[in-house]
Order: sequence, then structure tokens, then C-alpha cells
Amino acid sequence: MINDITLEWISKPPFLKENPTLYYGTNDAWLAVMTPSGKVCGLTSKHFPNYHNLLKSFQKHTLVERAITLDETIPCLLAGSPFQHQVWKALLHIPRGSTVSYLELAQSLQRPKSVRAVANAVGANPISPLIPCHRVVGSHGYFGGYFWGTPVKQRLLKEEGADLTCFKGLI
Repeated sequence: MINDITLEWISKPPFLKENPTLYYGTNDAWLAVMTPSGKVCGLTSKHFPNYHNLLKSFQKHTLVERAITLDETIPCLLAGSPFQHQVWKALLHIPRGSTVSYLELAQSLQRPKSVRAVANAVGANPISPLIPCHRVVGSHGYFGGYFWGTPVKQRLLKEEGADLTCFKGLI
């Protein structure tokens, strides 16, 4: 069980330069991608369909498989643009069992005309089980997408106790 995370932020070019080789592995629950110093830079649940697709996010790196250990507190190093970092930080403030729309998230970031850019940043979240991007939904009753599929998004929100009755076209 993961109880806490510590986050560090880096832009993509220095991340690639400093970490040309990354390590990945699985345990009973997770697939993790880690730096040589042991910081998680990608994480997904093995219970998600096609969970190995996470590795495609790291195609510019040499990936080496090895055994992984995840402690209760996970140190993370997230590579992205300053805008992506801003969006990912905002996702951490969405309460469990709650949802916000992409528009509301863009407005909270003082970027109301950047809804698509916000949605793209949400979708680029490399540690989706830890930074809750599944809590962001479409406007006007639409559920919105999720990298791991809308059934997974729906299941995660149900597990958190979110009210899904207002969404159109759910399973």
C-alpha cells in the first residue's frame, strides 16, 4: 500500500540527458519506471488493461528490466513542461470522490481558454494512480477519456464514492 509521495519536477530535456537509462519492473500490484537513483518517473496499476503501454512514454530512454521495491513513501521525479507540472499539482487538490471538469480545472489555473492544453496535460500524467487525473471529467454531463480506458476511470470514481448519476452514456 502506498501512503505518501514526494514530488520533484524536471523539464524533459534535462531529464533525458541525466537519465538515458531507466529501470522498470513489476510487483504484485504495480508497474513502475524508475531512475537509477530510485525515483519513480512512471507508475501504473497492473490491474489496468494494457498496463505495459506505460513503457511507450519512455521510448527515448534505454529501458532495463529489474526487480522493484516500492516503499510506503514513494519519491517521484516527474518530467514535463512547467505547464504540465502546474496542471499535475492542481490535480492533487481534487478531493477523493469529487470530480471537476476540464474547464473548471483550466479556470482554476487562470487559463480559461486553455481547456485542450489542460486536457492534454492531464492525459500526460505519468503516475496516474498517485496523481488523480481520473477525477477530471468533461463538461455538460460527458465523462471524458482516460488513458487506461473509461471503464477504469468509472471504476476508480465508483470506488471513491463519486456520484456518477449525472453522466451520459456510462456502462
